[in-house]
Amino acid sequence: MSGAALSPALVQVLQSGRSQFNARVAEACRAQPGFDTSLLQTFIQGPLDRLASQVAQQDATRLNTVTLAAFEAALTLQLRGKHSLPLVQVLWDELLPACLPQLLAEPRATLGMLFNGLLYLHAQAGARPAQWLADLRRLAAHCPDTASLRALGQVLAWRCGAAHFRASALNVLAGLPAELGAAAFQLPAAQHWPNALQRLQADPWFDPAQPDRTGLRLTQVCGGFSGFAGPFAAPPTARVHGEGFVLHSAGRYSYLCADAFGVALHAGSAEEYAAGSPGTDELTVRNGRLVYGEASCALPLPAEGLQIVCGAQSALLCSPYSHYLHLVALA
Repeated sequence: MSGAALSPALVQVLQSGRSQFNARVAEACRAQPGFDTSLLQTFIQGPLDRLASQVAQQDATRLNTVTLAAFEAALTLQLRGKHSLPLVQVLWDELLPACLPQLLAEPRATLGMLFNGLLYLHAQAGARPAQWLADLRRLAAHCPDTASLRALGQVLAWRCGAAHFRASALNVLAGLPAELGAAAFQLPAAQHWPNALQRLQADPWFDPAQPDRTGLRLTQVCGGFSGFAGPFAAPPTARVHGEGFVLHSAGRYSYLCADAFGVALHAGSAEEYAAGSPGTDELTVRNGRLVYGEASCALPLPAEGLQIVCGAQSALLCSPYSHYLHLVALA
């Protein structure tokens, strides 16, 4: 298995743990007939070899444990058909070296958290997993252990488009050091963080990177026709439910939540739709513009048949002529 041109560190691990590594490969071959061991060999000669060298330089006593955990993670990724994703390679080559202290302490927990987080975001329409990797790499040194790295990963997942993480991420943020909170949102100094956190908690449309962007405004567009890989077979209708919206389209229900960082659309139910509210009538159309109190903004859809579903801080525009939904921040 070791082949040529491997680092002394990896050769040592493969020789001393030959039976363990061979057993893991045999298990993979039984689980998936036709399992391609040549792909695994490429991984061994590339990312695993580089990682073993880095671990050996940092703490040789952890070399066997970390290398075996990484090998097992690679087998799992290949069995799931995710090993060839370009961002998986970025994680191996760029993020893991930045997370070496956490990896040395808790290799399986760290690898599981990082790869599961990446694959979850990769599967979420509209999420930004590449940004998540870059931000984690930038900030990993601020995390003393895997638990704090996991907390940071959750916050950054919210910031990278997982709008449904908002409530839990805000809870996590409240317990993070001000320096790390400020760095996560790229604020210039920690003294700005308490005010930024208060605004994040109060306003789903507040983005610390654009603190002056306020008032009535169009924010996000989501949806699309299912015939072109969108989520809706027919133009959807909506009702307010909690801090989000429940949607109905051609007998199917979805739950939508959105904020300044992204839009998340998940399965909903007829019960949620029935329990929802049509919203208030505070947002109206006048002279071809959306009007809310004294403020107004452009109307992006035909006024005819337009459904305006207005919640406490957000509104949703649904048109019988479109499979797309337009989100509006009210303040």
